[in-house]
Amino acid sequence: MHRLWISTFLFAVILSLSFAKTANAELTTAQRREIASLKKKVSRVGALIRSKRLDDAKEIVEEAEKAIDEIVKAAEIERTDRALKSILADIKRHQESFSKPTGSKPSSVASKVHFLDDVAPLIDSKCLGCHGATNPRAGLRLDTLAGWRRGGRSGPLLQRGNAGRSTIIARLIAPAGQGRMPQRGEPLSREEIALIGNWINQGANVGNSGPNLTLSDLIYEREKKTLMVEIPKPKGTETVSFTRDMAPWMTNLCLNCHNSRNKSGGLSVETFYDLMKGGESGEVILPGDMDSRFFRLVGGLELPRMPQGQARITRQNYEDMKTWFREGNTFDGSDPRTNIRTYVRSAADIAADEFRKKTNEEMLVHRRESSLSQLKKAVPNDSQTSVDTEHFLMVGNVNEARLQEVGGWAEEKLGELHKLFGGTGQPWRGKLAIFVLKDRFSYDEFNEVVEQRRADSKMMGHSKVTTNHEDAYAVLQDVDNADASELTTQKNLFEHLTGAYLQQNGATLPSWVVSGTGLIMAIDARNDPKRIAEMKQLAASIVPTIQRPEDVFDGGTFSPGTIGAVGYTLVRYLIDSQGTPKYAQFVKELQQGQPLEQALQRVYGSSPQQVARGYATSLNR
Repeated sequence: MHRLWISTFLFAVILSLSFAKTANAELTTAQRREIASLKKKVSRVGALIRSKRLDDAKEIVEEAEKAIDEIVKAAEIERTDRALKSILADIKRHQESFSKPTGSKPSSVASKVHFLDDVAPLIDSKCLGCHGATNPRAGLRLDTLAGWRRGGRSGPLLQRGNAGRSTIIARLIAPAGQGRMPQRGEPLSREEIALIGNWINQGANVGNSGPNLTLSDLIYEREKKTLMVEIPKPKGTETVSFTRDMAPWMTNLCLNCHNSRNKSGGLSVETFYDLMKGGESGEVILPGDMDSRFFRLVGGLELPRMPQGQARITRQNYEDMKTWFREGNTFDGSDPRTNIRTYVRSAADIAADEFRKKTNEEMLVHRRESSLSQLKKAVPNDSQTSVDTEHFLMVGNVNEARLQEVGGWAEEKLGELHKLFGGTGQPWRGKLAIFVLKDRFSYDEFNEVVEQRRADSKMMGHSKVTTNHEDAYAVLQDVDNADASELTTQKNLFEHLTGAYLQQNGATLPSWVVSGTGLIMAIDARNDPKRIAEMKQLAASIVPTIQRPEDVFDGGTFSPGTIGAVGYTLVRYLIDSQGTPKYAQFVKELQQGQPLEQALQRVYGSSPQQVARGYATSLNR
């Protein structure tokens, strides 16, 4: 019994030691980095084999095999470890290809060249700097398969099955200074040119890829499979954003030396995917690991410090980078292949953010200061008056009583607009400013100085509402004391208050919608028959002159002096044909960003062409 107890105890000790050893067996950061680097090197073996550089291919595989053995021994792991599965499968596949008899297959099969594996990477690195989407010199684009087939100004790029008569080969082998491509940088090696030539002789096959696919799309899909690039996804708890905090300073400090045209050290940071793919030395970022090469070089912990020969990162950049690494180097953009330049925000974007953060009280202070400043610039020698109503800030060079009267009209009309379009409350942050200017001179000066334009002689008012309500105002000429035919200041107000109401969310609506709806709200058919008749007559005379019926919806088709007539008659046609609620729904679709064609289809079940023809017919009746 005693012996049995001792045997059991010894077995348990041995078993626990074995488990402890297995539990402690773990790859270090440096070992994982070395495996990633080895995998990148092994991924090039296929191209070397196809270009008949067997000795170079075998050397890479043998070195990788020895390095893996050393890692297994040092980390005390099994060769079946998950981290080694992919690279060992690649090594085994290449070793099997070495063992096949060289004479067992025709040379044309043994040296088969693949466009995606062999040709596309060469073109991507050597040619797209001058023949890409943004700079297609000589009319030649090599970033898409369609561009390959189309060729450039010199004609077709290649002749399938005959490399000797293909323009691309002639350019690649031409003497320097005599049309050789690429003109800048290192020329292609003899082996690389032979590889492209063999691909052409074999029929220049691109596989099942569609003509509209880009080389970057194809290479991306291939690299995802062979390099296993990791794109860490955000968990929602991050305090540092790659797109907001990292990409802007990387664009300024890293992109000049590490882009798709100039991959210093084989590294590009043009996209997040490129950054995580790494360079010639392997991965530069291991998610969550501050011992990563990127952190050590940029943070000054290793030489040569990056970026070289220019400004360093700021202390804030450094702190953001540390936090970004601690939080796992996550990517919060929509596509990791987006150029990081697109994440650099302009001064206007930053200012817009500041306005979005302002409270309604802060916006009201801004509205008052801004409006009085604009009035002062327009008519510096006139007195300035301002009056507050519930929803409006009334300003102008008229007396206070007049501002009170116009403000009362505005409050009354706002209630009608809410009822028609289903609105409530305060449509504009910080109120809407309404400028009431006493004469034509004042209105013209406002347009010249503030809007920096010359007002059309038929214009008596206008409105402007920007996305974040930095500007939100309507401007009126007080026309009651002027010779303005049937137009009154009240009607003038109703027209342009409606325009400001329609634009309350900052949406850019068609000018005919804004002008036409405003006139519908301002004009009484019983009291304004002469003005309505004049607008119908004007619209009937100019609409038939446009080239296509649907051009009536194009904002640039009509001048400021005629858009009111067209807008009024077009909006009246839509309301008369299917009712005011339908039209209100149509306007709401536009305010929500729907394209006009889709909005017409969804609300009226008709295309722009059909609606335009119906409208033109109504003008003839």
